[in-house]
Amino acid sequence: MTGPLSTLYLGGTERQEPAVAAFRSCGRGAGLPRRGVPSKRAFIPVCARPKVAGNIMPETPGRTSEVRNWLQVLMIVVGIGVGIWEFAVKEIWAPKAAPINLTTDVTVTEAGFRRASGGDGEKHFEAIHLIVTAKNPSKRDLYLLTSCWHAQGLAILTREGSKDWQDAATKAINQHEPSSEGAFSKLDDSKALVVAAGEVFREDQVLHPDESISASFVFYVPHGVYDLLRVHVDLPTTGVAGSAEAVWTVKPDKGCDAHLHRMKNDVRGAEITDLYAAFLDRTLQLQAATTTRELLLWQASPASAATTAPRGASRGR
Repeated sequence: MTGPLSTLYLGGTERQEPAVAAFRSCGRGAGLPRRGVPSKRAFIPVCARPKVAGNIMPETPGRTSEVRNWLQVLMIVVGIGVGIWEFAVKEIWAPKAAPINLTTDVTVTEAGFRRASGGDGEKHFEAIHLIVTAKNPSKRDLYLLTSCWHAQGLAILTREGSKDWQDAATKAINQHEPSSEGAFSKLDDSKALVVAAGEVFREDQVLHPDESISASFVFYVPHGVYDLLRVHVDLPTTGVAGSAEAVWTVKPDKGCDAHLHRMKNDVRGAEITDLYAAFLDRTLQLQAATTTRELLLWQASPASAATTAPRGASRGR
């Protein structure tokens, strides 16, 4: 057998290959028979090559493991990006794009009677209780502008019949006004008068999502003068804080009359005349919730007591 590091003993005859010195360098006499001592078997030393500390060729990750690592990193980055996107859409962009809305509930009831204060003790007045509730069912904050309510006392004239009352009703409908005529009745405009008015929510400026607020008022009307009481409530709002202002004027025949203005840095700007364009304007988002309620004032003559409960209510002092 030939090789750079091999020594053979065959049949008592020693044969050395040229590289026998390399064998001896593995260890002096390590596993080698003495020279001249015959051996009956072939001997191949175990020290075939020198020992080297560590790996001569360290293991390196294959292409498959590298791809797997990059895919894991990519999945982590994508997951983080999707989470940020969902948060931005749900918490920032979607609420800003959601429509705003305001619902109102207006209740008008008779509260009782009382005599006039002062000289004319025979004249009675009827107390009216007004309750206004507003709720924000949307997912965004609503900013309340100055609001106004008014109550108008109306008298009704009855008649035999009218053949042209439909024309008056048609005109009122197309002009978005309350109908004042029927076949056997008509409102007496000469006695129409605003009897009470005021601001609805004086202390509230913002209405958070799903939040509701309420206000109540009591006012008086002379008993037996009016047949009908019409209460109108105006609640203007915006979707952008500090973007608009409402200025009101109470007129004796029409009640609350609004003038809306744009606002910028607390400075009043141009008057808003196109309400629909103001509603579509994303820097304004103006809305107005209006509610009208009517109450009949047909009550029996009040008792002689200073204060009596209305019909249908429990009586007591």
